[in-house]
Parts: sequence; C-alpha cells; structure tokens
Amino acid sequence: MRIASRPVVEHGSYLAAELLTLGVVILVGLALGHFISVGSAPYTESVVISSDLSALPKYAGLSLIRSLLALIISYSFAIAYGTIAARNERNERLMIPILDVLQSLPVLTFLPGFVLALTQLFPNSRWGLEIACILMIVTGQVWNLVFAYYESQRGQNAELKDYAKLLRLSPLERLTRLDLPSGLGPLVYNGMMSMAGGWFFLTLCEGFVLGDKSYRLPGLGSFLSVTFENQEYGSFVAGLACLIAMVWGVDFLLWRPLIAWSMRYRESSEVDPSGARSVFLDLLRRSRITQNLSELLGRAMSNLREFRKRKKLKESLPTLNPEQKAGALGRWRQVVKPNQLLETKARAQFIALARWLSGFLLGIVAFLLLPAIPNLAMSMAQVTRSDWLELINALALTFLKVLGVIFLASLWTIPAGLWIGMSPKISRRVAPVIQNLAAFPAPVLFPLIAMSMAQSNMNPLLAATLLMTIGNQWYLLFNIISGASRIPQDLQIVAQVYGFSLKDRFTKLYFPAIFPSLLTGWITAAGGAWNASIVAEIVEFPDGRLHSTGIGAEITQATTHGNYQRLVAAIIVITIALIILNRTVWRSLHQYVEELKP
Repeated sequence: MRIASRPVVEHGSYLAAELLTLGVVILVGLALGHFISVGSAPYTESVVISSDLSALPKYAGLSLIRSLLALIISYSFAIAYGTIAARNERNERLMIPILDVLQSLPVLTFLPGFVLALTQLFPNSRWGLEIACILMIVTGQVWNLVFAYYESQRGQNAELKDYAKLLRLSPLERLTRLDLPSGLGPLVYNGMMSMAGGWFFLTLCEGFVLGDKSYRLPGLGSFLSVTFENQEYGSFVAGLACLIAMVWGVDFLLWRPLIAWSMRYRESSEVDPSGARSVFLDLLRRSRITQNLSELLGRAMSNLREFRKRKKLKESLPTLNPEQKAGALGRWRQVVKPNQLLETKARAQFIALARWLSGFLLGIVAFLLLPAIPNLAMSMAQVTRSDWLELINALALTFLKVLGVIFLASLWTIPAGLWIGMSPKISRRVAPVIQNLAAFPAPVLFPLIAMSMAQSNMNPLLAATLLMTIGNQWYLLFNIISGASRIPQDLQIVAQVYGFSLKDRFTKLYFPAIFPSLLTGWITAAGGAWNASIVAEIVEFPDGRLHSTGIGAEITQATTHGNYQRLVAAIIVITIALIILNRTVWRSLHQYVEELKP
C-alpha cells in the first residue's frame, strides 16, 4: 500500500513545485512590467494616489519591486565595500569611520539631493523619482549589511586564510570559495533586518514632500500614508493586511530558503543542517525548471573555470624554464599557477585602476559643486548663532535618546540572544517568529502608538525613545544570536566541567565571545536610531501630534518647509558629532575587540 501510494505523492509534489515556481515568476514579471510602465510615464509634479482597494495589488507589486532592487544594490555594495575594507588595513582606517557616519545620517539628509538631482537628470519621465526612491531605500538598509559582512571577513578562520594563500586563489576565487561562504550567514540574517529597514522608510520614500512640492510615487507606502491622512481607516487596515501578507510572503519565498541553504556553510559542527527546513526550497529542488537552470549555470561556471585555467597556463608559460614548461604542457591537471610576481602585478594594476576611477569621479563631483559654493556660503551666512545653538541642543537630546535605545534594547536582547543562539533547537522554533516581528515596518503603527502615548500624557522624550527602540532592537538581537551561535561547543563543555558559575561563564566566555557581534549590533542599532529619529520625534495622528525636540525633528521640519539653510546646518552638526563619536567611543571599543581576540 505504501509502495503504491509513493509515486502519487512524488507526482503531486513535482506538480506543486512547477506550479509554484511558474506562479512566482509570473507574479514578479507582472510587477516588474508595471514598474517599468510607471517609471516610463511622463513626469508630473503630483500623482493622485487612489484609496480604492482594487489598486492595492498593483501598489504592493510596485513597492515589492523597489524593495527587491534596493536589496540587490545593497548586497552588491556591501560585498564590494566590506571586501575592500577587510583586506587592507589602510583602507579600513578610512572606510569604516566613513561608513559609520553615513549609516547614522537620517534618510532625509540624502532624499532632497537625490530627488532634485535625479528629476533634472530625467526631466521627461518618472525614472528620476523611481531611482531616488530606490536609492533612499538603499540608504536605509545597506549599512547593516556592510558592517555584518565586514565583521565576518575580519573574523575569518586563520587556517582557511592560510589555505587560500597556499593555493594562490585569485581575488574572484577567494571571494566565491572563502569570503562569501564565511559571510553567508551574517549576510542572510542581516539581509532580513536590512529589508525590514527598507519597509521601515517605505511610507517616507514613496510619500516624500519637499516644501510645497509633492514627489509621491504610487505604492503601498503612499497608499497607507494617504488613507491614514484622510482617516479612511478601512482602507488603511486593508493596506496594513496587504503589507503583512507581503512581508510573510517574502519571508516564505526568500528568507527561509536562504537560511536553510546557508546552514551548510556554518563552521559549527554541532549544528544540524537539516534542522532549518524550507518548504519552498524543497519544492524548488524538485522543480525541473530550477534543475535545468542550475545545470546551465553549472556548465557555464565550469566552462569559465576551464577558460581561466587555460589563460593562467598561457600567462605562466613565458616565465618558466624549458623543463617546467614541458611538465606543465604534459600534465594538464597540474596547472602551474602564476607566480607571485604576476599576482602582485595584477593586484597593483587593479589598485591603480580603482584609484584612478575614484579620483576621476571625485574630480567630476568637485567641478559640479564648485559653481554652487558661493550660493551655499551666502545661504549658510543666514543661519544665526541662536540657530546653531538650537541645533546643538537638539543634537544632545537625540543623543540621549540613542543612548536610551541601546540601553533598553541591550537589557533584554543580550540574555535572549544568548539563549536562542546557543541552542539550535530553540533557534529553529523561535527564529521564524523573530524574523516576522523584525520584518514588520514599525513606523506604520507609530501614529496609533503615539496617539495612545499622548492620551496617557507620557513624556515626549521617553515616548520618542520607546518608538525608536521598537524598530531598532532587532539589530542587536540578530547580531547577538549570530555571535552566540559561533561559541565553540568544546569551550562550553570546559566551563561546565570546571563548574563555572553563571556569572563566570558570562564574564569569561559568553561576553568576550559575542562582543564583536554585540559591538556591530550597537553600531547598527545606534545608526538606525539616528535614522528613526526623523519619524519618531514628530508623529502626526488625527487631531494631534507627538513632538519631541531633537535633531530628527529639526531635519523633518526643515525638509517639510523647504528651509534648505537650516537643513544643511543640521546635517553639518550631526556629521561633526558622528565623526567625534566614531573617533572616540567606537574606535576604543574596536580596539577592545582586537584585545579580546586569541
């Protein structure tokens, strides 16, 4: 009976795999086609956002395509930036402080420049606004990915690095065979948080208003913004349900398969790769469409490796003596690698090309900005001393809120992260719940939460701190879970054998082991808190608003009223503060991390 029923089950599973794969491809294709048609439409200063429920599927598809494109750009930038910073200490000393400043700057500091520049670049279509929106989503999610990948490269196994040097892997081979596998786990887990950061600012990016001009784009974020402003709560709840369904769908179709697939690259031998399962990934493996695509990709990669081997052999032949040349030609499997001189020359050429391109681009930017310097100087002269003092005071208040976010989030994420990360069984059960909670865009609920806080007469500073904590506590939790999962099992056994108390285990084993990941969590949570200040310090709701003084509120008001002088002054103040913070607090903590390394 069992033998007879088995082929039916297999046939059904194959059919489900094909149907699901084709359905996903068709839906994404339709959304992409609609996105291209919307971007190619003639440019208009304002677009009517429909509150009709029939428009929800199209709006959801547009927002999904923007988020996926932003995620692809973010991953590409994170891998390139993190690799360059981790492989060269000189680059690292410059690139990591710049990264910390950029990730802490609120989204609205980038948005006006992107919108104004790109709308002039694409005057006859809406591609300028679309590209600006995608880039704004990138600025809200890319920094966490860069820090996570950079930390994974810095914490690479020293033996694996030595093996890579002995094998003389090319930069591309090292990237695909060592760097990406070692950083795959942090990239996937932080990718979920980064995409949640993109959802976080969805309503802001799609419903941007600068002074008396509206730059709204059709999408789920603008739909939620318009329906809430018009107090159409039925449509707002429907849009919220659509957003929750889309978040769950992305988790089911993208993140869970990636998590299950990335488990094979974990170094911990005690982790069971079969523990993390994905129904969609199992169906994809049974689908003939994906099997054929994987075979084609495998053949292409094999041909590319064969071509590279032949190219390396030809390049190495002129440097060999006759005996070596005869041996190389006679034994194809023992391909002679390029000598160190060729590798050094290629690396030097690559570095020279990168410096030339960066210098060329900086020169273009400098020449473009030169004509605007006199006007900028005259505009900044209108900022009075009292304005500067108000901005510094606002900066100090937001800094207190950021410290509050780190403190409140650390209170529960450190014990919870250790508990989840050190137990694969608990991680398998709790991780899906945490992923869905983290992926939900908290600012969508900010008006409702702010309304309840205002009715309870809560202090505005505490209310804004709590709102900032809601969306940024997950940065800490995911990084702590990642660090706790890498604690060696043999060290935990040693601590148990010697009867360490809970305090000794925490101070001598757990905390030093997770501190690099904890520091990454603190940095990204702080950057997210600075970013969230623009939506947490001023929250509009029907018949009122929650206003807390801070640099985020100053940037929001300056952008809304088109006060460019005060906006630039606020950007200058926060940038200087972030540079000082990086050169003092974060640098000292990074040095402490280096001291903790064995």
